[in-house]
Amino acid sequence: MIFDQIKGAVEFASHLPRYREILRILWKYGFGDVLKLVTLQHVVGLEDATIAVHADGLLSKPLPERMRLALEELGPTFVKFGQILSSRRDLVTDDYYVELCKLQSGVPPFPAREARKIIAEELGEPVSKLFVKFEDEPVGGASMAQVHSAELPNGEKVAVKVQRPDITKVIELDLAILRDLARFAESHVPTMSGLNPVGVIEEFSGTLIKELDFENEAKNAERFREQFVGNESIKVPAIFRDLTTSRVLTMELVEGRSISDTEGLEAAGIDPVELSENITKLIYEQIFEFGFFHGDPHPGNIFVVGDGVVGLIDYGMMGTFTPGFRSSVAHLISGLAEKNHQQVMRSILEMSEEGYTIHSTKMLSDVEEFSGIYLNQPLRDINLGLVLNKLLELLRANSLRMKGSFYLGIKALTQVEAIGRSLNPDINFIMLGEPYAMKLIQGKYHPTRLFELGRKLLSESLDFLDEFPHDFRNLYQRIKHGKFNIPLEHKIDPEGFEPLRKTLDSIANRLANAILASSVLICSSILVLADLPPKIGSVPILGLAGLIWGMYMCLRLVLSIWKHGGL
Repeated sequence: MIFDQIKGAVEFASHLPRYREILRILWKYGFGDVLKLVTLQHVVGLEDATIAVHADGLLSKPLPERMRLALEELGPTFVKFGQILSSRRDLVTDDYYVELCKLQSGVPPFPAREARKIIAEELGEPVSKLFVKFEDEPVGGASMAQVHSAELPNGEKVAVKVQRPDITKVIELDLAILRDLARFAESHVPTMSGLNPVGVIEEFSGTLIKELDFENEAKNAERFREQFVGNESIKVPAIFRDLTTSRVLTMELVEGRSISDTEGLEAAGIDPVELSENITKLIYEQIFEFGFFHGDPHPGNIFVVGDGVVGLIDYGMMGTFTPGFRSSVAHLISGLAEKNHQQVMRSILEMSEEGYTIHSTKMLSDVEEFSGIYLNQPLRDINLGLVLNKLLELLRANSLRMKGSFYLGIKALTQVEAIGRSLNPDINFIMLGEPYAMKLIQGKYHPTRLFELGRKLLSESLDFLDEFPHDFRNLYQRIKHGKFNIPLEHKIDPEGFEPLRKTLDSIANRLANAILASSVLICSSILVLADLPPKIGSVPILGLAGLIWGMYMCLRLVLSIWKHGGL
């Protein structure tokens, strides 16, 4: 325990410079309440931390905008956190969502000599031997890496993604600080504890650490490429494994037009309507047929190659849906298309963490009201991204939480829908997805699948019937000889009643100590007043000893209470 406390103090001291920087930036953007929250104003020499109101200047900007600007100045970890947070509509309001979606992770490029040095360290040979041509000017950059175009000895053009120097140390430090702040918020801020800040930060940490490992991104790209083998409407870059490590990723160079350049696409003879339908079908295919989808399909990651082929890059953030979850999403899309309120409600419950609601009548009424507000119009005019995000508000109103994977799915669908509508304002996004949803639903009842399900059920039933007599006889013998115990578990702690027993013992011990200390002090005071010999000066020795002992008991009790949770 003592060593853990010392270790924690040393870690905090090492984090202090970064804490000072974070608090300085928060103060700059007017987040005085946050500085109050962490009670560290004295570290940066601040006085009263209150938000100043200005008619103009930085502090006149809306709070969500200031939050975005602060995250951008805080650096790559916080930018990534904001970007991921924008997909969690259960945690942020509309105003913050709009601003967080604007977060830019672009930062000045680091010198080419640093990139060459990292490549040589990771791949074991200098850049001049690995590539016949290497462009020092990066073709793209982000908060964690930058990309250089190069050419292999066989003449093939590639993109070399190089991780920023020392970015791992920066991110690990920031993640440690975010964990500290999350634990503090969960313990001391009741309004935030219900949002599970520690869980959110842990989920974010896992996502970010995966993105730091380029070998993980390479695996994602290879799996994604395998899904679309033979599909000529999409281009997934090939990965060069012998030129890839955890910090360097070499892939086929995807060159094309930006998908947001509508005028340029039309000038090149590419039909924007057909292109919008292609990218829409591709996201539905990823979700419903494979359950493995691109988690960040924004315009910067999508190019139009050749005569309308969709090229996707950046496979660091990917989403996964289990077969059961895919089925629930399919029923949801189908229910929205057919305006089937019961089906929509069942799908929502299946996708929630809880899986049920005790107020089903109220929830059905909420779904019907929701449908009247957001679905009472032609399907082509319905914004699926808006509907799904408003659906999360309905969940919150019914004390339900969506499973974490769905938020990334909403983010991907929303981004693709926005691109599709920019290309074709009349696109019927929901109707394009309904055939994929219906195919998945109908596939559950295909004769081949039913036969396979029946075969597995029969096999498992036979195994059960084979094992049951022995298991039942063993159970009977244990009960007969009094050797059968039923382990109990309660909601207070999964370990059972032992923690509760210890807590009650501690309470009883403290109470007994308090009574005993009070008794000793009272009796000692009476002895002092009785003025009984022997004495030290004019004070009776016996009464003085009792007072000292009583004070020691009180001090020991107070320290014990303070150490284990405060008074």
